[in-house]
Amino acid sequence: MAQTKEVPIANLYYLLAYAWDHFVEGDEVDIAAWHCPDIHNLLAWALSNGIRRLASRGMDKSYLSVSETTPGLRGRILVAESYRRFANRSGQMRCEFDELSADTLANQILRTTCDRLLNCDLITAAIRTEVRTAQKMLGDITPVAIIGRSFERIQLHRNNRHYRFLLHICRMLFDTLLPEENTGQNRFHDILRDETRMPQLFEKFVLNFARRHCKGAKVYSERIEWHGEWNENVAEVLPTMLTDVSIEYQDRRTILDCKFYREALVTRHNRHRLHANHLYQLNAYLQNKSRIPGWEGVEGVLLYPAVEHSLDLSLNLLGHSVRIFSIDLDQQWHVIEQQLYRILGQTSELIES
Repeated sequence: MAQTKEVPIANLYYLLAYAWDHFVEGDEVDIAAWHCPDIHNLLAWALSNGIRRLASRGMDKSYLSVSETTPGLRGRILVAESYRRFANRSGQMRCEFDELSADTLANQILRTTCDRLLNCDLITAAIRTEVRTAQKMLGDITPVAIIGRSFERIQLHRNNRHYRFLLHICRMLFDTLLPEENTGQNRFHDILRDETRMPQLFEKFVLNFARRHCKGAKVYSERIEWHGEWNENVAEVLPTMLTDVSIEYQDRRTILDCKFYREALVTRHNRHRLHANHLYQLNAYLQNKSRIPGWEGVEGVLLYPAVEHSLDLSLNLLGHSVRIFSIDLDQQWHVIEQQLYRILGQTSELIES
């Protein structure tokens, strides 16, 4: 896993914003190290800031089914229930109707996440104030018990797509806020050392960065088929080849594989060597994809977000050009951007500024 301890907190924000497809060119990010000392405070800050923006533009609302006893008839009259409750004796009836409300599941998750953050003693005083302000803006929203499937039940569409980034934040906080049995408070699981989550975020970051900035190219993740002969039993157990980033220019094809490792090189017998499995995997991608017409000259790139070694290597594997890069996340964001431009495009005219 990559060494992230020294990564500036603003860079982590940019990484998450790209990974969750929220990055806005020219968007001002006011994050100082003293204000957000770690990624959990960063997430809390981003959530409260986003809720404040939601409140100013208007919370998403939907029609919810409401049942109440009322003297004014509306919607569907629940006759049997009204008589069972003796509501008719007081000149009222039980009615069921749809009412436009902001008390939706998405807003309930935002409210509940704020509540949980305020119950965590690792949130700084400044961020706690921001979260408490956001919580008050959601004062009429009902807290709910969140489970993993809660996020899958939310339907995002054109009118509420601005919730996507905030719900990603809530999901990460849900997965990493752990209750303590003794105190009842919440503590954080170390996100940056999560060997499953961080590689996925880095892959999505590079993929969406390429989608946004590779001018005139098709950028996507794809499944590569194995080329060979075998029976059905073998086909069922063949491993899946899924690229992190495939870039298709008019005259050039590239497969980029991201490796979120602490060290881009391994040390054996006092010698630094490349990770053998990474080269084997990339070579398998290149050899099988090159069987597809138009992809005969496909190039390969291995990309590491490493700080232990600085790599810029070129080699040729069975007729395919391969480049190996490392990119240090512990530097100014504009420097990281320029390095990624060079890695993705090689020449400046292929990159959208």
